[in-house]
Amino acid sequence: MRRLYLSLLVVAGLVALGSGHMLFAVFPEEVSEASDVNIWITYSHDAEGETAPQLARAEVIGPAGTEGLSLAERDGGLAGTVEVGDPGCYILDFEMEPTFFDPAWIGFSGAASFLPKAGRAVIPVGSAGDCAFSSGEGLEIVPQGDMGALGLGDRFRAEALWNGEGLGGDYAAMVVKSPQDVLTVLHASDSEVEGTTSDGTIEFDLSSPGLWVLSFEATVEESGTWTATSDDPSGRYREGESLDYDQIAPTGYLSFWCGR
Repeated sequence: MRRLYLSLLVVAGLVALGSGHMLFAVFPEEVSEASDVNIWITYSHDAEGETAPQLARAEVIGPAGTEGLSLAERDGGLAGTVEVGDPGCYILDFEMEPTFFDPAWIGFSGAASFLPKAGRAVIPVGSAGDCAFSSGEGLEIVPQGDMGALGLGDRFRAEALWNGEGLGGDYAAMVVKSPQDVLTVLHASDSEVEGTTSDGTIEFDLSSPGLWVLSFEATVEESGTWTATSDDPSGRYREGESLDYDQIAPTGYLSFWCGR
């Protein structure tokens, strides 16, 4: 089995050496209605001095509608509270500040890529029912079936969508927190599952209980121009600069619990 950073190289090439993060949310395995749920969004990257993820958007999609999520830096991640009301499916939906990579920067030939990254976490409460929410925008990993009933040995199913349509690509899934773990700070380990899908359909058996993170990577052959929303940490571009790309290389993550 490969480490996650090797998987990331498939999409972004050598750019992963500098930004090979895995974006996911940590939250309790069991959540009751009418409660406040503490969540923590992290890279799970063990580089010394790592900063919290830079998010462009963070919101909660629940039975009562969509609300913005207030977050504050804590322990190298972003902490917040989700107010849970009625039973149902609560989805944390968050998006990183996108980036850009041109192989010519490091002396290689190849396509310049626009690199959006998005994450979701599914928090089922009571009879959660269907959690297959899709906004129809960007890259989404949309789970299928009742996420509240997932247990060891069950078959997990999801669809990877790009602007609402199935998208082929590579995926990997791993367990980042077991039910008995009490530590908050987590680090990625070996993948439990790895595969490729031609149409966005993802299926695998849940081999361990715990908090799973599914990552999906793809390449969309679409050119365009991106206006940088922030400065590149390496100084290769500045906020407001227009950058032409040859392709889009999106990455998506989905966090969910598998019970015992």
